[in-house]
Amino acid sequence: MQRKLFVFTAFVMVTLIMFAATANAQFEANKNYLGPSIGFAFLGSTPDFGASYEYAINMENFGLVGIGGIFRYWGYSENYFAGQWKYTNILIGLQGNYHFVVNNDELDPYAGLVLAYDAGSVSWSGPSGYNYSSPTYGGLWLAAQGGLRYWVSPTVAVTGRIGFGTLGYSGIDLGVDFKF
Repeated sequence: MQRKLFVFTAFVMVTLIMFAATANAQFEANKNYLGPSIGFAFLGSTPDFGASYEYAINMENFGLVGIGGIFRYWGYSENYFAGQWKYTNILIGLQGNYHFVVNNDELDPYAGLVLAYDAGSVSWSGPSGYNYSSPTYGGLWLAAQGGLRYWVSPTVAVTGRIGFGTLGYSGIDLGVDFKF
């Protein structure tokens, strides 16, 4: 399943590069982009809730780059015969994205990397006689991502992002970004 999603993402990114033109979407240098998101992992049914931030920089002879941060939260539990494991994840990190130039002012495609720390925790709730030790959980997280903003107004965009990361977490995020 992950292989098919990787091939699909690579195809989308190559297509975007092939259709690059001279007009710039509404991603502008020296502007801030902030918004909430909800995400869905490929390997589970638990949604994550978060926010993304980017600051746009025009790098001469390279193009527009967005740098910023991300925050995500998700948690879930697994029931067993004698009790329940509960998992909590708080992901805080940095992102850098290259924004492709396309001939459509409403679209802003990008690709980039995320480096984050997952402050994960695990707890056991069940009879004390089972005496399970909590496994280690969380850690450093690295992901490649691709996304697309669709501008519904000069300052509001609907956004979608697909990412493939370490720690077995990959997913699709949907959200809204505000430009200021």
